[in-house]
Amino acid sequence: MSVLSVYLVEDDPLVAQHVREVIMASSRLRYVGHAPRLSVAREELPRTRPDVLLSDLGLPDGDGTELIGELSHAPAIEGVWHPHILVFSVFGDEARVINAIAAGADGYFLKGCSADELVRAVEQAARGESPISPTIARHLLKRFRDGGVSEDTLIEHEEVSVPGTLGDGSRTAVTVREHQVLKLVAQGYVAEEIGERLLTTPRAVATDVRNVYRKLQLLERARAVEQAPRRPGWA
Repeated sequence: MSVLSVYLVEDDPLVAQHVREVIMASSRLRYVGHAPRLSVAREELPRTRPDVLLSDLGLPDGDGTELIGELSHAPAIEGVWHPHILVFSVFGDEARVINAIAAGADGYFLKGCSADELVRAVEQAARGESPISPTIARHLLKRFRDGGVSEDTLIEHEEVSVPGTLGDGSRTAVTVREHQVLKLVAQGYVAEEIGERLLTTPRAVATDVRNVYRKLQLLERARAVEQAPRRPGWA
């Protein structure tokens, strides 16, 4: 993998310094900037164009979820820059996790992880995977349970539905395998261990997690599409 450029949005100077040191200590990552506020990030990101955006949520001038949504909704046309977005936050409550993923975050990691875990999460996001911690997996499992997903349903059917439908009336469904992967992540297993238990590969496990993220994003966007305001474009 080539060297990945990383931009940080974080208002705590001590946390920002720590993350900067972790990134600069890695030969595989390159630190390209830092914003303590959303307004600074909005100004600098089109210029720095990082491979990975590492963003906190609680910021002095708003919620990082706003920035995630703006970047995720930018037109997907040739030549337009789209970073991989990794939330790095102290907030691990269900509402914030679901909202950030629904807005377009590629991964959600809680502060307090080790330097190696942070570097690995950045690299996973850049590969198109969705870094996920046991806490986040438990929130997603709860989301599905709230929508009527039970163990009996999983045994009886190949797919089970997340609450709600898409605009065309079809349902957004999580497969039995995806649910199994989430359960194992929630129990603390890593991709390699999950692959061994489910007789599959770590790459397939990563794909399952990414699919769950995408299904949640599709569902939440479909619900909000009529009310969504026009978002600023990113050059």
